Amino acid sequence: MVSLNECIGMCGLHEDEVALVAEHEHLPLVVAAELAQTLLQTPSGLHRLHDIFHDCMATQAARRDSARQRELARIYAAFRERHPTP
Repeated sequence: MVSLNECIGMCGLHEDEVALVAEHEHLPLVVAAELAQTLLQTPSGLHRLHDIFHDCMATQAARRDSARQRELARIYAAFRERHPTP
């Protein structure tokens, strides 16, 4: 049996990035890891992941949660560095 940590390790995203995908898409972490791995395979999927991170940041901005907004910006910057928009 494959563990959650192994699924996250194989998906191409960091754990905090998978957690954002799970939160945004209302999915369990293991399903979000599978979705992320699939999305990373195509340019349109990669755009979708960038959109997910933007949506999460916009939600926090609307809630005026600046601490969470900064955290999401840090997570997104790391993602963007490894997976630039095609």
